[in-house]
Amino acid sequence: MLTLKSRKLPGLARLAVVLETFQGLGAVFGGGAFILAPDGHLLGMPTTLLAGSPFPSYLVPGIVLFTFVGLGPLLAAAITLRRQALAPLAAVAVGLMLIGWVSVEMVVLAGLGSLAWALYLVLGACIAAIGVSWWRSLPNADAVGDQIREGLWH
Repeated sequence: MLTLKSRKLPGLARLAVVLETFQGLGAVFGGGAFILAPDGHLLGMPTTLLAGSPFPSYLVPGIVLFTFVGLGPLLAAAITLRRQALAPLAAVAVGLMLIGWVSVEMVVLAGLGSLAWALYLVLGACIAAIGVSWWRSLPNADAVGDQIREGLWH
């Protein structure tokens, strides 16, 4: 497995860990609340908000939120702390996943009516941008990218 050689995490990596952990913990708790109470009462969200969506309850969205939007960023933060070479790309994936989640949520729940959605869109964009900047700042980014592509495709 490829690792980043530096003992101290660069500033971008530390920022990625903080933001990924913030996102991950929030989504684990939110998704967990929906899994435990699919009627939404633990978060004060009635199922009437799901009218017109393919979901009769918050169970499936809760599972997706918990797993992909919650555990995914926590895994990315752990990859970073272990100094794995894929960590910058994991940050990009986490950011893009959050942007996708919020975008689908806005469409399913009909509209741009929540300041929280704006916050999480910005958070996703920041995490993705941090991942890209971090990747580009690596002295051997092209060589590591070639090694990763070889490992993924061969």
